Amino acid sequence: MRQNVLTRSKKSKAAELLRLNRLEEAEALYGVVCRIDAADSEAWLQRAGICRRLGRFQDAEQFCRRALTINPHMAVAHQTLGAALHCQGRVSDALEAYRRAIRLQDDLAETHYLLGNVLRETGDSIGAIDCYRRAVEINPDFVEALCNLGAVLNAREKVQEAVEVLNRAVKLRPDSPQILCNMALVLQGVDRHVEALGKYRQALRLKPDFEDAICQLAALLEKMNQLGEAVEMVERYLPQFPNNHTLLMVAGKLKRRDKQIDAALALFEKAALQPLGSLERGILQKEIGCLYDSKNEPERAFWYWQEGNRLVAEAVAGDFGSGAHYLDRVRRMRSYLPEKCLNEVDVVGVDDDPGDDSPVFLLGFARSGTTLLEQILDSHPLLQTLGEKGTVDAMVKEFEAIVQGRTDPLQSLSVNEIARLREVYFREVSKWVERKAGTLLVDKMPLDTINVHVIWRVFPKARFLLAIRHPCDVCLSCFMQGFRANEAMLSFLTLENTARTYGEVMQVWQAALARLPLNYHRIRYEDLVVNFEPEARALLDFMGVEWHDAVLNHAEHAGKRGSIKTPSYHQVTQPIYQHAKYRWKRYAPHFEPVMPTLQPFIEYFGYAE
Repeated sequence: MRQNVLTRSKKSKAAELLRLNRLEEAEALYGVVCRIDAADSEAWLQRAGICRRLGRFQDAEQFCRRALTINPHMAVAHQTLGAALHCQGRVSDALEAYRRAIRLQDDLAETHYLLGNVLRETGDSIGAIDCYRRAVEINPDFVEALCNLGAVLNAREKVQEAVEVLNRAVKLRPDSPQILCNMALVLQGVDRHVEALGKYRQALRLKPDFEDAICQLAALLEKMNQLGEAVEMVERYLPQFPNNHTLLMVAGKLKRRDKQIDAALALFEKAALQPLGSLERGILQKEIGCLYDSKNEPERAFWYWQEGNRLVAEAVAGDFGSGAHYLDRVRRMRSYLPEKCLNEVDVVGVDDDPGDDSPVFLLGFARSGTTLLEQILDSHPLLQTLGEKGTVDAMVKEFEAIVQGRTDPLQSLSVNEIARLREVYFREVSKWVERKAGTLLVDKMPLDTINVHVIWRVFPKARFLLAIRHPCDVCLSCFMQGFRANEAMLSFLTLENTARTYGEVMQVWQAALARLPLNYHRIRYEDLVVNFEPEARALLDFMGVEWHDAVLNHAEHAGKRGSIKTPSYHQVTQPIYQHAKYRWKRYAPHFEPVMPTLQPFIEYFGYAE
């Protein structure tokens, strides 16, 4: 009783100091309380919380443990212990502390939020989303949880939900630089790059030294080929944030553009020394591998690519499964092919198709030159391109819902069902582009090759462009590039899986070509880079479009378009180059195990020597 009398006023004074943010004085006074009454668990906990805010994480851990020795059922003490451990880099211990706190008291919104942060950091985005949702369920106005939830949803490509969540956060806190940055990332994901730049700039006006906004703005400027301003950002801010891995990578990419490979390598290798998650480190390792490839050091390059892919697989396999899931999809799509050859007269709805609204579909395989072709075609004033927007995926999803349980899915589609599928397709197109009158739409999605028969059934008058490159070069390029993680791209994390995926995708093309009257034009990357104008003229002739000299300036046109989302974004704004042709030969020993898979396609596409 005497102890309570002695400490009550001191605790009251310490609480007032804490309210005034006089942290060191408050901690000292709580220390006096703990010396008077060592069994006061609340005082120990308050000391721990203050020490965490002061950056004294080991003291915070020690004081939490004292509080928990006195009262092991204090959920908030376990939460504070978790935060102290997390700040010391002891991630697994922090996870256990947060989970123990939740077992004791499930309605602590901040504990769910903090647990979500650790899960996000360790690559468990699904677990992080669940935690942030629970935090917001408990406290609907929890801005930080909304902000992080929006960021993770965007990373998982749940863009519409991310927008809704971040709009809630913006209404609650319109002047938050972090929310503006997260909204900018979402806008980037839907190609609204100018708006994204505006959000980053707005964040910097609110907080001029905001590191997140600085590095993300610099990265976006580089991707949008606004290189002068990107260089200015790096020169201004890299000395201020010398260990920011994003700024280091932007600086490295700018050096790479200037062919300063050793300087770029030094910057990337410095970035690799920074604390990074598995995904970021994996992407960085692959970038380093590409630089060693530029230096003609193939064995070192291949090691970095292998190691990078191992880290990427470690980071994202839990989110997207394995590459085997994509192969299941490929095989399912192949099952929709008819058993016998079909002509236009064999199916209903063809005679009603005027063909005048049918797009041209640019197919092939990832890294087969489709981005270069897209930029060439978009430079023509009578063509409008749409790059990798999932328009056909939306149509195929509707197709599968319609034909579920049917034995002859392609033939069985009625006129009304085809009209419905067209409607779905063009509605999806309208989400991404405003159609220009008098132009022909070119829809580029390389892996829509597996959907070619469904596309033909819905658009029987459509023309198809098949982009081809030496199968070994395609597989090597897929293996070495840092794609945005998704189900298909997980097939490219080993050379063996890449070759297997290539083979099965191309088998769908071969089977479709054997059974359907496809109107297609095949163009080989190697021919295009050597004989550009004749190949480009033949391409335009097939499409029914007259030659235009603007096509010769496609690199300049690409630089004006803004951000290009494929890994070759920094290459297609340059003049045609040939150094990637037959790159695979430097890595020939690594191809020996996969040549039985690739050799039939090497011969089929005319690459046999």
